[in-house]
Amino acid sequence: MIQINRGRINLLLSSAAFTISSAGSVLLHIVLAVTVYAKTGSGLMTSLFVSLQWLPTLLVVLYRSDWDHGMNPRARWLLLEFVSAALTVPIYFFITDTNYLGVALLLLVRGLFDQVNRINKTVAARVLFPKPKATHYASFLQSSYHVGIGLAAVLGIFVANRLDLRLVVILDGASFVIAAALISLTRTVEEVAQAASVPRRSLKVRVAEYRDALNSDRRLLLCAILPPLTATFFQGTYSALQPIFPIQKLGLGPSAVSASYVMASVAVVVGSSSFSLALKKYRLFEQPFTRIQLMAGLLSLLTAGLYVGAVASMNPLVCAALFTLMVIFFEFTWMLGYSGIVAFAPKGQLGSVFGISFALGCFFASVLAALVGALLDRFGNDYTLLIGLFMMMYLSIVGLAVISYKPAVAAYSE
Repeated sequence: MIQINRGRINLLLSSAAFTISSAGSVLLHIVLAVTVYAKTGSGLMTSLFVSLQWLPTLLVVLYRSDWDHGMNPRARWLLLEFVSAALTVPIYFFITDTNYLGVALLLLVRGLFDQVNRINKTVAARVLFPKPKATHYASFLQSSYHVGIGLAAVLGIFVANRLDLRLVVILDGASFVIAAALISLTRTVEEVAQAASVPRRSLKVRVAEYRDALNSDRRLLLCAILPPLTATFFQGTYSALQPIFPIQKLGLGPSAVSASYVMASVAVVVGSSSFSLALKKYRLFEQPFTRIQLMAGLLSLLTAGLYVGAVASMNPLVCAALFTLMVIFFEFTWMLGYSGIVAFAPKGQLGSVFGISFALGCFFASVLAALVGALLDRFGNDYTLLIGLFMMMYLSIVGLAVISYKPAVAAYSE
């Protein structure tokens, strides 16, 4: 009972820390992008700062993805929050001099540490939370990240043009310090044996281990591909459509674009929170895995259908409703995969499996986001055709993954 209570306290503290630090970082990116575009008028320069939210993840995994080793993940979390705070300080002086190239480089470096910590926080779930609750609590922890993003997105939309950028930098740096203070109040509840630090292995070796882990347990295969697939085909495409679709197809003004960001932010929070509650109530990963298969298939089909319906609609209210529902179910599907990774990743490989899956999602989402604009030009802004084709591709891949799991052959005790 003492362990369970401490686990709940750890969940409260770590979730608050994750929410605060992610909100600070995302708010800085939003306000910075608005400021840079207003002062330079350069879409290329603005897109550079937007891409800094994606690029560090891939760079981190290219360097290393096995963060289960060495330092206790709780201690590493605390250290990385202070490192991120320290790297935020120089940004203030570059902002003052309007040296945006210097700011971009500093954000890139800081982003590397942020992404290491993003992976490390998943690993930390196994020491901060009791083993029976680790998967369930980890889903709540992940939800707090989305809560932070949602808060920053909503705030940024309404105050991005009113906040002094230097103040936002200070708030961002303070968010890391506050997060570190909260993590310092947590305590380790599961003494997971920590392997000694190992030499950095080549990307080829780590990818081979990732492939072998997925091949050895088809449950993990299905769960591990859901986050990158959903991030690529849903988030990667709708993030590109948001500033275009409301104006070009629906004939609405810029306020509709802002509204779409608000709807997406709220939907992400609702989706991730709803999944966490469902995971607790129904103990999803304690059920036969065939139910997870069925959920993955039905959720994917529903999300794809809602997406096609949203882009096909000419009624702004219908489109908004379908879009919001689509993002909710997209997030629910993403969380299903994420929680499965926590539940099924081999011992010592949780950080690597999650890190590589997450990096793949970020990379392909950024590629697809850039591709969407070119394809819209090619197909004459035929949104229904374009999204319909992408959804067919997505459902085909998920379908193959769903049927690849054969309980009589692949199931084994953990």
